[in-house]
Order: sequence, then C-alpha cells, then structure tokens
Amino acid sequence: MTSTKPKPEPEADARQREAAAELATTVRLLSKIGWGALAVIVLAVFVFWFTKVRAPDPATICAHKVELVLEAGADQRGGAEALVGQLEAKCVDAAKRKIQMRGKLVYAEYAKCVMAATALSDAERC
Repeated sequence: MTSTKPKPEPEADARQREAAAELATTVRLLSKIGWGALAVIVLAVFVFWFTKVRAPDPATICAHKVELVLEAGADQRGGAEALVGQLEAKCVDAAKRKIQMRGKLVYAEYAKCVMAATALSDAERC
C-alpha cells in the first residue's frame, strides 16, 4: 500500500505564483499609502503648531508691554514709571497663569495680539 500524492498541476502552481505576486504588490501599495498618510498628518501637525500654537514667551510679551508704556508722551511719564514697576513685577506671572488656565491656543492668540499692538491701550484690550 503505497500512497501516492497527486502531483500539483503546473497551471495551479502558476496561479499561486501570480496570486502571491499580486498580494505582494498590494501590500507594497498599501504600505506606500500608509506612509503617505502618516507624512500628511505629521505635516498638518507641524503647520498647525507654527500657525496657531507657537507664540512669544511671557518675558517677550512683558518686554513689549514695557516698551509701549515707555513710549508714552512726556506728560504721562510719571504715571508710566509707576506702571512699568507694576508690569515688571506681575506680568510674567500673569502670562504664565493665562497659559495654565486658558491653554496654549488662547495664549498664542493673546500673545500675537499683544505683539501686534502699537499702543498700550491696544495691548490691554487683548
């Protein structure tokens, strides 16, 4: 009793090779699509960060506010000196609290508004 295995037909082997090649091609295509999607997501996060979230640090904001106070006219110089003292003491802490309480996005909008201000009244409206 010898059992003989039927030999596979040559057509079946060719079909299996074609199917394996097609599967490999599909896997490569899906891999390219996946890497492309990942690249697009990373690029979108990068662009979002630099357009919406990135903002000057609190010390830079406060320095700009002090410059705006010092640009006040000669008639307001006495009040400006007192205001500069208050700003320097409280400004950085207030900005850091703003980041903690409102989040980076809100702080970024605030910081950009202050840096764009040309007068102290404009900066205070932010």
